[in-house]
Amino acid sequence: GTQFVVVLDFKISERNEKREEKPETVELDENTGLKGMHFLCAEDNELNAEILSELLEIEGASCEICENGQVVVERFEQSKPGEFDMILMDVQMPIMNGYEATLKIRSFDQNIPIIAMTANAFSEDIQHSLSVGMDAHISKPVEMKVLKKTIRNIKFGEGGYRNAGH
Repeated sequence: GTQFVVVLDFKISERNEKREEKPETVELDENTGLKGMHFLCAEDNELNAEILSELLEIEGASCEICENGQVVVERFEQSKPGEFDMILMDVQMPIMNGYEATLKIRSFDQNIPIIAMTANAFSEDIQHSLSVGMDAHISKPVEMKVLKKTIRNIKFGEGGYRNAGH
């Protein structure tokens, strides 16, 4: 009586070709974690932001927290090329939600990887995240093991699916 639905949405991206030309300076494996990476994080909940920041710091990464989607878009527009390795995007935020922020960012930058972080884990939510231009979808509360695997999937093409949270 149990039914499992797996949605695999693959598309060929020019972004991967461009990344291969750029030498990788960050090595990701089970032992090194996320050393040297710098994330732009959208999180409106102060406690969640603090926890995420601490978890990334433990892994050797740094992050800049923005309290809503509009601030993330503005901060990313002002950033230097390569300043951020990825954006970790909360979906439910005030002023501008994560979907709207992603659409704005994708209007001027197709290359920055964006990972959706949300408690909404239904297949429709996952599809919506991917359809607005996010690269992956992970469920909250964020587990570091899942986040690291998702980052490796995006940066190095490990695994074969974009939704590492399920």
